[in-house]
Amino acid sequence: MSSRYRPSILFQPAAHLHFQRGARRMVAALRPTLGPFPRRVLVMPERGVGHAPELLDSGGLIARRMVQLADARADPGAMYVRHMVWRLHEEVGDGTVTAAVLFEELFDRGLRFVVAGCDPGRLRSQLVAGAELVCAELARQATPLAGRAQIARAAESVGADTELATLLGEVFDIIGADGQLDIRTYQRPGVSREYVEGMVYEGGVLSRLMYTDAVRQRVELEHAALLLSDLAVDDPRDLVPAMEAALALGVRALVVIVDHLSDAALGLLDVNRRAGTLHTFAVRPPGLAPAEQVAALDDIAILTGGRPLYRTAGASLRAVTAADLGQARRAWADTAHFGLAGGKGDPRALRARIAMLRRAYAATTDAAAQQRLQQRLGRLMGGMATVLVGGATETEIALRKGLAQRTAGTLRGALRTGVLPGGGSALLACRPAMRAARRSSRLRDERAACDIWLHALEAPARAIAVNAGYDPGAATGRYADLPPGHGLEVQSGRILDMARAGILDSAAVMAAAVRTAAHAAALALTINAQVYRAMPETSIEP
Repeated sequence: MSSRYRPSILFQPAAHLHFQRGARRMVAALRPTLGPFPRRVLVMPERGVGHAPELLDSGGLIARRMVQLADARADPGAMYVRHMVWRLHEEVGDGTVTAAVLFEELFDRGLRFVVAGCDPGRLRSQLVAGAELVCAELARQATPLAGRAQIARAAESVGADTELATLLGEVFDIIGADGQLDIRTYQRPGVSREYVEGMVYEGGVLSRLMYTDAVRQRVELEHAALLLSDLAVDDPRDLVPAMEAALALGVRALVVIVDHLSDAALGLLDVNRRAGTLHTFAVRPPGLAPAEQVAALDDIAILTGGRPLYRTAGASLRAVTAADLGQARRAWADTAHFGLAGGKGDPRALRARIAMLRRAYAATTDAAAQQRLQQRLGRLMGGMATVLVGGATETEIALRKGLAQRTAGTLRGALRTGVLPGGGSALLACRPAMRAARRSSRLRDERAACDIWLHALEAPARAIAVNAGYDPGAATGRYADLPPGHGLEVQSGRILDMARAGILDSAAVMAAAVRTAAHAAALALTINAQVYRAMPETSIEP
């Protein structure tokens, strides 16, 4: 930290009060985006940066854009919430504002009990235990998500964009939870989609000489053999065994996956292509890091029935036989991608690989690792959908693309773990179990945690009602004794069965929001001192 910044220390009760003020300020910027009538947040670019202002309704992105408060004593609380929200955004993609609203209620009410004499450490453990009780109740309420119409309703619950929700309902009904999805922008109003059969990777053909369609800049081969390796080919003679092996299999098309292809080797392939002996194209192993390339080659080998040749294993292209080559019904490549369809690999090995990747996905909590595993799963499932998102202005296009990405992540979780009645009603339905836990408890800290949770469980539904223009007092009164799964449908102003009305939340997202908020709030209650830094000209003495 620069010497221009002077460290100062706050002790209790000032530490909690200023932390609370900063946390409230951050939550106040996020809360208006919750619900079917979201208010948006206008974020100006940094001074001197020539970008247009951003209009955001994603809690994660809004928090990401706020890097410091002018009030140095309140800044730690705001940055604490920011970190919590952005981490949840990275891991789940949605539920960030729900988590922020829950956090504020848990922390504010927990702070009252701490001031009244509750031990912060014991209260922390009880709040976390309460979160697990809530998550168990949410799991009990969850129902499977299936069918185009229901998927579309769940998508519309994430963002009030009927056109986008309808399209995503169709897409996920086709590709399922594990399907490969690419979301892109285009410069026209509306949304559209395209479907591509097979496994698709980023990374185009190595030479324009290989194009069979020069206008479209594309090459496509039918009934192709595949040479799978991360080796470099400098001597053209290294390719001869693979070419002979392909001809021995009775195919006249060969896809060469190598790290490097010399001009002489490229010339050999081109001569055979022109003579009609063997049609070929070459691409690099997918991925940037060696581990990514190995994973991609392993997956392609499973799909096509080939055997990868790795540099680290000391493999040589001079020893290639027909048994080493994979096969596919169709292979293609253009300037940016290459793909395979109809792989001739062992179906049992493919099912085993898919099951292994699903187990690995479920076992990891690292967002980047989950994303890589999701991409591998999607490719092995055998198809890709591309969603094209447009709008009238650049701001609208960016807003809709962010919404599409957020909705897609939510739908994947919902298809895996089920859906809940939306609008905060699933959390409201957890209150009877929390009341029962309070009645059965003899511990003061446990009863305090139950009281805190009973109020917090109403907070998301109350925020949704306020954002829709309802009086907060009247909205709270209507939540007193609702039947399970019922809530205030803010568009009509009526109490409805939310699931039957098509208002749904992802069970995975809601559980992640509950756990994240509980752990963050419980830990914040144990803060006893706060060190902050402010520039000399703006610092404020405590």
